[in-house]
Amino acid sequence: MSNSYVDVIEQAISVLDDISLADYQEVLAPHFSSSIGAHIRHIVDHFLALKQASTSGEINYNKRNRHGDVEQFPHSAIATCESITVWLNETCSTQLLNKRVLVTTDIDMSHTKAATCESTLERELVFVASHAIHHYALIRIIRNMQGKALPEFFGYAPSTISYITRSA
Repeated sequence: MSNSYVDVIEQAISVLDDISLADYQEVLAPHFSSSIGAHIRHIVDHFLALKQASTSGEINYNKRNRHGDVEQFPHSAIATCESITVWLNETCSTQLLNKRVLVTTDIDMSHTKAATCESTLERELVFVASHAIHHYALIRIIRNMQGKALPEFFGYAPSTISYITRSA
């Protein structure tokens, strides 16, 4: 079993362990329209959609918990991330990763239109991990604008990290 999915969530926890409530909720307009909390909540929503799919067989990425405690409070985000880590440790050590799931998501920018397609739980884990890293890159910029440092490779794709470390 690879623990790379857990590593992605643990990256969020490491940032959340050392962030003030003000920094977590701050929106640095006009450069950003969302706070770090909103980015974390968005990431968490995607992982929670997968967790639900592990029993229901259906993922709907359109269902979100906007403006909830995870978005507002770092301690709520940490608790939720820790529960996701427990689930990932259980899931990634079973055959559940090969489970077929139906994925629904909006696909049209100007009309309400969703597509549903077949996937596997592991393929969707690959997606949400990559998606999380994309948001981490945005969080990295926000933290830099707040004058805060982050771990060296926070917000970097695994392939970029491999390239950098091979080239060094």
